[in-house]
Amino acid sequence: MPRLRTLYPEMLKPRLFFPTMKPCWLLLLLLLTVNTAFTQSFLPVSGPVLEQQLAFNQANECYLFFDNLSGDTLQLRWRNLSPNFPEDWVVDLCDYGLCYAGIPPNGTMAPVYDTIQPYLKLIVQPGATAGSGWLWFRVFEKDHEDNYVDVFFSLFTQGTTGIIEPGTADLEVYPNPASDLLFIDNKSDRNREFRLLDAAGHEWSNQSVLPGGHSMIEVGLFPDGTYFLQSYRAPTQKIIIHR
Repeated sequence: MPRLRTLYPEMLKPRLFFPTMKPCWLLLLLLLTVNTAFTQSFLPVSGPVLEQQLAFNQANECYLFFDNLSGDTLQLRWRNLSPNFPEDWVVDLCDYGLCYAGIPPNGTMAPVYDTIQPYLKLIVQPGATAGSGWLWFRVFEKDHEDNYVDVFFSLFTQGTTGIIEPGTADLEVYPNPASDLLFIDNKSDRNREFRLLDAAGHEWSNQSVLPGGHSMIEVGLFPDGTYFLQSYRAPTQKIIIHR
């Protein structure tokens, strides 16, 4: 033992260990910078769902405008996700920059400055065909696809409705307004998938319910406001969440 004390005296001395913190702080600063740098740079002006009644034998123009919240130049792209309308309807799309024959799968709008509002516009000619249409687009910032909103055209002609009251569809929703729990009953004879969206088009719930089955959404922590329950080949239902 004396020999060990002579050869390695430093092993017997108490030492405090202070690892260098500089790389950790740099990493934390980088993560905070990335998390705080992303902000929503645009929003649909009147919410994500445009409900509009179409006139027969006319070219109906249906607009969805977007507010530029960036304080700088903004350029948006869009993607066509789910068009569903009667075969006899003629539907063409314009955006802020170009008009198309029909509805392409995707496109890029022209850049906007200051208070200019980019838009998506449908030109719908239903002729004499009554019915309803549902068209879903994802709109996102060019080069930043994670910064997106989903928007919907809910269109109808006389004798049909776009946004309806609960209790008149295959999916019965109650209570409305809701404060803590929202219940969905499937009164149809097939599986139904549905999504709950807020007024900015962000998805808060995505579920599937069996024929004759029930589903429940806990909305107690959802922000107060207007939401939309959307299901394929079904009218949109407007839901109010309020405490």
